[in-house]
Amino acid sequence: MRSLKSEQLLLLVLWTIVFGFLLVMVVTAWPQYWRFVAAETTPLAWLESVLLVLIAGVSGLIAYVEALSGKSTRKVILGWVVVAIGFAWLAVDERFALHERIRDQFLKPTGFKLLPWMEAGDWLIPLYMISGLIALRWLWQLIGMNRSARLFLVTAILISVCAVGMDTIDIRSLNKGMERLLQSIEEGLETLAMTSFLSAFLCVWMARLNSIIHQVKGT
Repeated sequence: MRSLKSEQLLLLVLWTIVFGFLLVMVVTAWPQYWRFVAAETTPLAWLESVLLVLIAGVSGLIAYVEALSGKSTRKVILGWVVVAIGFAWLAVDERFALHERIRDQFLKPTGFKLLPWMEAGDWLIPLYMISGLIALRWLWQLIGMNRSARLFLVTAILISVCAVGMDTIDIRSLNKGMERLLQSIEEGLETLAMTSFLSAFLCVWMARLNSIIHQVKGT
C-alpha cells in the first residue's frame, strides 16, 4: 500500500511540474503565447530534452534492477538497455535539433515528399514513429502486466501519433497565425507524450524495485 502511494505521489509531482511549466510558458509570453513554446530553441524544447534524458535514465535503471534481481533473462535486460539508448538518441536529437539539420542540409534538396502535404525532406520524424510502432509489441512485453505502465504507454503512443501527424503538415503553406498555433499544439502534445512515457517507465521501475525490496526482506 505504501509503495502504491509513493508511486502516485511521484507521478503527481511529475505531472504537476510539467503542466505548471507549460502554463507558466504560455502565461508569461501572453498574448504571444507561442514565444516560449513553438520554436525548437524555446524553454519548452529544453524541458522536452530533459524529459527524454530522464526516460533514458529510468530505462537504464530498470535494466540495472532487472539484472540485480537475478530473475530476468539477458534478453529482457538488453531490451531495456536498447530502450535507454533509443531515448538517449532522441534527447540528443531534441537538444541539438539534429533531424532538422539533416532535413535542411541533406534531405530537403532531394525534393522527395513522403506524403503530398508534407514539406520536402521532412520525413525523419514519421520514420521515428514507424520504428517505434514496430518496436511497440516488444516494449509491451518488456513492461509486463503492470496496468498503470500499460495505460501510460498507450496514452504516450496515441499522443505521439497525433503530434507526428501534425508535424507532417507543411507549416509554410499556412498563414503565420495558424503556423504558430499548430506548432504550439504540436510541442505541447510532444511534451505530454514524453511525460506519459516517463510515467510508464517509472511505474515499471518502482514495481521492480519494490519487488527486490520485498525479496530482500523475506530472506
